[in-house]
Amino acid sequence: MVVVTASTVLMDNGHYHPTEVVSDKIPALLTFFPEIALHVTWPIRWDSDHVVLFDDETREIAREIVRCGGLNGRVNIALDYFDASINRISAWVAGYRNLQKALLFALLQPNEEMKTLQDKGAFSKLMVMQEEMKTMPFGEIWDEYCRRCSKPADREWFPAVEEYERKVLVNRE
Repeated sequence: MVVVTASTVLMDNGHYHPTEVVSDKIPALLTFFPEIALHVTWPIRWDSDHVVLFDDETREIAREIVRCGGLNGRVNIALDYFDASINRISAWVAGYRNLQKALLFALLQPNEEMKTLQDKGAFSKLMVMQEEMKTMPFGEIWDEYCRRCSKPADREWFPAVEEYERKVLVNRE
C-alpha cells in the first residue's frame, strides 16, 4: 500500500501481492519526494505472526535504501511485529536484527562500482559481480558487528528471551 500526501509517502510492504514489491518503488518515490516513511512488515504469505524476515525482499528493500542515500534521513523505517503463535519478544528482536542484517548486507555491497558498471552498460560484468556477492561471508561480518556493539551474536540472544519468558511473562497470564 502506498499513501501519498503533499510532501510525504508512506509505504507498507505487508499489503502487496507476491507479484508486487516495495523495493521497486523506493528509488522512483525518492526521485519526487524529499522523504518517505516505510513500514517494513511480515511477508504476506504468513497468516498470523508478523516477523520481519531476512528474506529476498527485505534485503532488496535495504539495498534500495542504501543505493538511494536513504540512510541520510530520507527513508524513515518502522518495523512491525505481532505474535500469535510465537513469543512477541523474539518476534520483535528477530525482526529488528533481520532489518539490521539487511542494511549491513546492503552497505557491504560495492554499490559505487556496480553503479559505474551499470552506467557504462557493462551488464555482464555487473551480473557476475551481483551473483558473486551472494556468497560473500556475511555471517562472520554480522557476528563481528555484534561483538563490536557488545550485543549477542546469532544463536546467543534467544536464551535470554526464553529466560525472560519463564520468569516474567508466565506471571502476566
